[in-house]
Amino acid sequence: MHPFALLTRRLLPALSLAALALGLTSSAALAASTAPPGLPGPPPLVGAQLPTAPPPGDVPGPGTVGPPARVPALSAPGLQIGTLQLQGRAITTTIACSSGGSASLQAQSIHSGVIARAKYSCKARQGIVKLQLSAGNAKKLRGLGSTVGHLSLGRAQFPVTLQSRPAKVSYWSDGGLECNLYGSYQPYVVDPDFKVTPSVIIDVRPWVAFYRASTGWHWLGTGGPNRSSWYRWTATPVGVGQWFTSTGALNPWTWAPITVPAGRNIYAISAFEVLYWYHHPSYVWRFGPSVLSSGAGVSYCTYP
Repeated sequence: MHPFALLTRRLLPALSLAALALGLTSSAALAASTAPPGLPGPPPLVGAQLPTAPPPGDVPGPGTVGPPARVPALSAPGLQIGTLQLQGRAITTTIACSSGGSASLQAQSIHSGVIARAKYSCKARQGIVKLQLSAGNAKKLRGLGSTVGHLSLGRAQFPVTLQSRPAKVSYWSDGGLECNLYGSYQPYVVDPDFKVTPSVIIDVRPWVAFYRASTGWHWLGTGGPNRSSWYRWTATPVGVGQWFTSTGALNPWTWAPITVPAGRNIYAISAFEVLYWYHHPSYVWRFGPSVLSSGAGVSYCTYP
């Protein structure tokens, strides 16, 4: 059974499943009709501040649940979309802003320093950033196909995906953001149930990204804005071992409630970083689904 369905049965026994499904369908339809122009980039600490390796023979405990959180006041500048596409030698992207400023782009896999700079102006709370790469750096990006970079807008820095050709976005198959389980403005995060053969210790870091047209995308973690904690478990062929109760029921890790301010037209989506402690550690991050039984697609949670 899907983790969301199990949580619904445990937490809301008096609620009609039909009514819940109707509410989620309405939320998904609203999100699809007014969605942001694109997904955010990678989580703010992507590939950084990684945990230390588990000691030999270590058996992780169940781990604490995520603490209550509140979405802070979002402020410009911010990204309208977190994927930057190379066209020739140029990268052009739209940002949310309140005034003009300067932008700079870095990508360690291409060059150790800044690879492009630009000035931008702001009108109607939006600006266009046009970055020009050198011929050599553009060639490196085309060779990589895709890489992680960081776009600085004044003092604010945002991780971005740099691409020389379009690529499909990866999502976890379950878990993610339940839009309104506790209330219309209180989303609920459930970690995906990681199934791995052979069993291996994993570290997981959860995030939720929030978007508003006038301020762009911003990230919230279990430690606050742009900060989140790692949680350590054992992934097995049938799921995370620490999540099974003595009767065999699934009791996945959760983070709730997260309170979103009303009247701001905010959209949200979750993401999870995972470090698999094989003989050679393997790191990956992906977005999470936002709708119950969402195997056919992913939409944003929406908060008018």
